[in-house]
Amino acid sequence: MKEAREVYLVDHVRTPFSQANPLDPADDVFSNKQGLEFAAHVLIDMFDKRIPNKGSTLKRENVSEVLIGSTLLQHEHGTFGGRIPIFMAKFPFHVPATIFDKQDGSGMTTLHVGFGNISMGYSDVVVSLGFDQFTRVPMHSYDGKVTVYGMPPDKLMLDPDSKWYNDDLYDWKTSRLLFQAAQKLAEEEAELLTKDEMDKLSTRSHNLAAKALENGYFKEEIMSLKGHKEGEPDTQIEVEIDQSIKKAITLENIANMPSIGTPGWAGGYNNPVLSKEAYIAKFGTEKGIITTGNSSPISNGASLCLLASKNALEEYNLKPMAKVISIGFAGVDPTVWGRGVVPASKMALEHAGLKVGDIDFWEINESFSVVALNAANKLGIDWENKMNIHGGAIAIGNPASATGLRITTTLARILKEKSAKYGLAAMSCAGGQGTAVVIENIDM
Repeated sequence: MKEAREVYLVDHVRTPFSQANPLDPADDVFSNKQGLEFAAHVLIDMFDKRIPNKGSTLKRENVSEVLIGSTLLQHEHGTFGGRIPIFMAKFPFHVPATIFDKQDGSGMTTLHVGFGNISMGYSDVVVSLGFDQFTRVPMHSYDGKVTVYGMPPDKLMLDPDSKWYNDDLYDWKTSRLLFQAAQKLAEEEAELLTKDEMDKLSTRSHNLAAKALENGYFKEEIMSLKGHKEGEPDTQIEVEIDQSIKKAITLENIANMPSIGTPGWAGGYNNPVLSKEAYIAKFGTEKGIITTGNSSPISNGASLCLLASKNALEEYNLKPMAKVISIGFAGVDPTVWGRGVVPASKMALEHAGLKVGDIDFWEINESFSVVALNAANKLGIDWENKMNIHGGAIAIGNPASATGLRITTTLARILKEKSAKYGLAAMSCAGGQGTAVVIENIDM
């Protein structure tokens, strides 16, 4: 049996992230693009521009496998086993592909599998890619106003006449409405978290991302992509920045944004945690405390990471960004799926032989601010100084399957920027899971 080999994060690229809008597609600057096109564009940019421009001899035919993740593998997101995107990008027949669905963790899961395959000697160069296009392949029907292709889980999990119905255990209506699961998590953590804290993290996210945008920080990772002017699908433009970052955001702006969550006592989920009286006493309102301000927008885009063995670095003249040290994954109660970050991170730390105090910087996905804050509280992270220091998904956007790879490569850049050694990136996944990865700055 072969010994485990070292695995390196070599390069990365992503599209700008647009704001998805199934109800009014013209408002999404990428409404004319299918998700498969996002995937093809980052593959082409990596192999036609980034790799040759850095003096590497790596070609498409040298890739061992392409691993692709997407949250909704239906309708236009069908990839024919991952082959369609790589054929669009003119990969040769002998390069295999695989498609993964771990909801929000789909992209990071491709990194997990690539890490394992390289470390065990099955692959030398792995392309890890995640994409989503929620304008054209929506997550929900929005009360019947948009068409959802494929069979939603309601048929099996929400129908009392189905033999698979088990609502007392899974409360699937809550589990599949992520904002409701976030509301439940916030209520369960009411003794440790306040709405004000959630709104402060959201304000910080926008302000840090706006500063990074102004300083050109994202230019290194974003490729330019043709889209259209917002509201004008026939007016073509070059899109070079993420579309949801807002400048000069104040805490007051965030605090006044509308509620999207329903408290448990008002029927928001089964088995309420707090009575109406206790809820009002704690939060000072009858409204839900999950709002459009402390939630990430639903976004579209793709992100790609290139992984390689030490032998491949030498053979193809590749300069790595970081070494991948360990991975983590976990399952949790789907009605509070945001808890998945914590056990996944603990697994990754344990396998790396590290403690929380050894991690210099963290990237914890801000699907909802309550998710990131809960992870910071449970793990003991100094979130104001060490977590998401250039903003997070609340500002940048959250095309779920692309996000896990974005935060990993952003983290690698942060370690170099700050001359720091270890970083941990993690995210929760719809359905009650979590994914994590620990990386090391090899220039230390």
